[in-house]
Amino acid sequence: MKRINNAHPACVRIGLIASFWGFGMLLVASAGFAHGPTIELSHQEMKPKLLNLYVGTTVHFSNTVAMPGGHVVVDEAGTIESPPLENPGDGWHYTFESAGRFELFIRQHPEAKATIVVVLRQGAAQQSMGRHEAHPPDGSNSSH
Repeated sequence: MKRINNAHPACVRIGLIASFWGFGMLLVASAGFAHGPTIELSHQEMKPKLLNLYVGTTVHFSNTVAMPGGHVVVDEAGTIESPPLENPGDGWHYTFESAGRFELFIRQHPEAKATIVVVLRQGAAQQSMGRHEAHPPDGSNSSH
């Protein structure tokens, strides 16, 4: 199984903290984890279709189906491009280093899309924006 990994060397250790809230379980990733959320790629879709993240979050893209020549993840602005992900299990990491809205799709299947919304962390937002606070657009205070 071929893996393509562009993760920063400092992001090697995995640390998950499980805390229980009522009847559900909440998993929170620590600051030094290998990667954050995963987007699964197939011929028809990218799952999940929407991610709300903080600047500096690394997303893992995981191919789930065979694709001769490979699936290539790109964004509409032309600033993001993955290497070809040909076999199930092939993966690629991308760290979102700036705030913004990123419209991603699979070049070979343009209907397979995902949107990534990236905001500054609360402390960084306060430093750069004065008294304003930034939170992920869904209103959560997730550490993704």
